Amino acid sequence: MRKGLKIDYRKSVLTGIVLSVFAFFAYNGPLERKGLHPNISTIENEFFAPKLVTAFKQKHTKEAGLISEGKSYILGEYGLIRPQKQKRTKEAGLLSFESGMGESLHNKEWAEAIAKRLQKKYDDDAEVVVKMKGDLCYAEIYEGNKLRYLYFENLLHNTVQGFSGPIYMGVETTLSGRIEEVSYITSKETESYLRKVLRSGYLEQYQNLNMNSTDHVIDAVSGATITTRAMAEGVTEAFTATAPQVLSTYYTFDVDVFHVDAELTYWWILHAIVIAGIFLYAVLPQVKKTKKNRLFVSLFTMAYIGFGMNSSFTYITFLMPFMGTEVSLFLSIYALFTLLAAIWGKNAYCSYVCPFGAAQMITLRYSPFKSKKLFITNKQAEYIRYVLTIVLVGGFVYGYKELGNYELFPDLFSTEISSYWLYVAIAFIVISAKYPMLWCRVACPTGCVLDGLKDLSTVKKAKGKKIVIPRKKIHKVAI
Repeated sequence: MRKGLKIDYRKSVLTGIVLSVFAFFAYNGPLERKGLHPNISTIENEFFAPKLVTAFKQKHTKEAGLISEGKSYILGEYGLIRPQKQKRTKEAGLLSFESGMGESLHNKEWAEAIAKRLQKKYDDDAEVVVKMKGDLCYAEIYEGNKLRYLYFENLLHNTVQGFSGPIYMGVETTLSGRIEEVSYITSKETESYLRKVLRSGYLEQYQNLNMNSTDHVIDAVSGATITTRAMAEGVTEAFTATAPQVLSTYYTFDVDVFHVDAELTYWWILHAIVIAGIFLYAVLPQVKKTKKNRLFVSLFTMAYIGFGMNSSFTYITFLMPFMGTEVSLFLSIYALFTLLAAIWGKNAYCSYVCPFGAAQMITLRYSPFKSKKLFITNKQAEYIRYVLTIVLVGGFVYGYKELGNYELFPDLFSTEISSYWLYVAIAFIVISAKYPMLWCRVACPTGCVLDGLKDLSTVKKAKGKKIVIPRKKIHKVAI
């Protein structure tokens, strides 16, 4: 008798919800940023923050009453009409930006910072003259008493958002209308990704781009796509918003026509195919998972996704479209694979795809000190991970984007020895030799989100006593 096709309605509904959300963002793009806390969601900018110019002490007004007005009293006679409470004037200081001389408090400090940055670069090889124009600052750079380059930044006008807010860039141009150099100033982007971008030669792609052109495309950095795209958009915005105000007199063409995009090369298609292959290995029951091929897959994910791509998947990735950040097509496909594997493959991402998990798994496999238990109960570890995840997600949504840096994956595989996070990541790997998968079980918010989705897709069997039927009874029934 042929068995009918069984449909798992719970998993099917969850799959439908996930696909609907992806379809919504694919059609409409990310949500707008309305509702974010305005003071937290924007990066602090030391040059444009309000300044306390003069401090005053608090004033206490001891006013016990009011002498009547409009009534005449004879000399020596006083009238206490109505009593009043004591008043305390909370006057802490004075906020001021402008001096009335065309200079403001903030651009004076900004000018000093620009001079410091450029003098550090040129030392005594060039003369740097920083100028102020309205609220903006820019610099003229002279070599041999001859004006060679102009320098400006996007600090004042910056609406572009990267992974964790605005990214501040500096642009140096030649008088012939080409970009001499683009430099990174500061941001709240994940440090390991920034180091990867700066080491990759990404910024060198801007050199010699024609300012009087709109069709510039440079390569984004795989694994830091959002950051590198935001950098390109920030440079473009510097030309459209800042440059016309400070550089228009130096050029005969309109400087605001300049436009540059950072796009991924087609290598992302190969990466997507490889990642899809790993997910298929993990999800398909027809593929037998032996110890040998599991070890091979773990080593492969560490080499390809870890050291090669250095592209991880974190809880922040799921939040990006809701926070107004556009996600690349590659990252969208990666996210879709991960969520579907959590529903249909018992969270296959954590078990087979995550290189950080693979590093812990391999360490545990060859460890002579391994213990099956943690130093706390599994329930306690689960609670700690849930609380940590709620705090991180809530804080990030509220506007504390620094919390997006909470991930050890890029620090481990970037092997940046100057970063102390590398040693924290290594410490977790070493501890895994004794306590299995410590990071995954206690501290990983991404695993918590995916395990939560896995639990939603699984019907838990009710606990009860196991019924054991005596073998003799079975035999009798069979006869």
